[in-house]
Amino acid sequence: MNRQTMLAVSAREWEGLESRPHHLMRLCSRTGRRVVYLEPPASLLAPLKNGSMLSRWRNWRKGPRRTREGIILVAPPPVFPFGCKSRVINRVNQRLISGVLNNVLRRLDINEMDVYSFLPTCVDLLRHLHYNRLIYDCVDDHASFPGLISTEQVRTMEKELMKRAHVCFASAQALLRERSGWSSNFHLIPNGCEYEHFESASRRGSLPTPKDLGEILAGGATSQPKPVIGFMGGLGDWIDYGLLTELSRRLRGLTFVLVGPVTADTRSLARATNVHFLGEKPYRELPCYVQHFDVCLIPFRCNKLSESVNPIKLFEYLSAGKPVVSTPLPEVLPYKGVVDIEADADGFEDAIRRNLSATGVDAKKIESRRSVGRANSWNARWDRALELIQSVNAKTVS
Repeated sequence: MNRQTMLAVSAREWEGLESRPHHLMRLCSRTGRRVVYLEPPASLLAPLKNGSMLSRWRNWRKGPRRTREGIILVAPPPVFPFGCKSRVINRVNQRLISGVLNNVLRRLDINEMDVYSFLPTCVDLLRHLHYNRLIYDCVDDHASFPGLISTEQVRTMEKELMKRAHVCFASAQALLRERSGWSSNFHLIPNGCEYEHFESASRRGSLPTPKDLGEILAGGATSQPKPVIGFMGGLGDWIDYGLLTELSRRLRGLTFVLVGPVTADTRSLARATNVHFLGEKPYRELPCYVQHFDVCLIPFRCNKLSESVNPIKLFEYLSAGKPVVSTPLPEVLPYKGVVDIEADADGFEDAIRRNLSATGVDAKKIESRRSVGRANSWNARWDRALELIQSVNAKTVS
């Protein structure tokens, strides 16, 4: 009997920051489906701007790979630049991608599948695929990203994709609200977390201390280590580096530890002697860092793009029972009872000092934070998504 297959069209490489596509497709695989995970392409110009993009070309040359869970990874070939500016170029690019993808599907004898897309550009890939259900998961306001894109073009592709999709999800209220007329079967499914994974970080010393962090803690110690103000996640243009720079200046007696890949200009912040960039770390090691964070930060800029951000790190920090200080992101505001929400450096400084000055361990506060993490598990998110997917009676289309 041919296994049900889910083709995931993702905006994230598998070997990188763990995000919504990783968590949901792992759970999809655990429910008995075979998962084929199509990674995003790198354009012919991309390595000139970011040398790490060459890894996407190398993965394409390797052919299909398998994760330890058995998920099949497919890296697409290099594509032409400006696919998000020109529909003609996107159609050519998706045709190139389909050649590689369909070859893999034929070799695996896959002739029955659903498509779960995280990308609007996928709309031009569909004409080259044979599938049953089409699911679109809107996790970002793609048309608001900076760079070489046409806002109108990306929005048009997204509208067309949502019109064709049998069921659509949104990770944030703003995304759901702004696209409410684009699909007749549209549902809110926020981001979540792996509660057990991060709950282990709630007891300092219960996990090994990473060598690089240990050296920072030891190097900054006099009679006792300095408090650690921590952040984990991508360090891109959405981070308010002016805010972090000002905080590092005001709070010179504290250690700022930033864990994650850097894709923005952080030179002004990097000059601060009490700020440490530790780079990207494997997902399994993140709790080892978080256990040493005395206060956790979500210092996102407040703009059109961040209106629709539902930060996974919020639930991960809270699962570890850690105090969190965040800018007023719409998706964070509902958690004001357990999160300090501040709009500027004055507010952030006061909240950090207040959390550090708390005497003793407040078990009630820690448990209230953990309870938010428990209530927002990826398992619950996938159960809801699967229920909605299976409720669709889709005819096979080409």
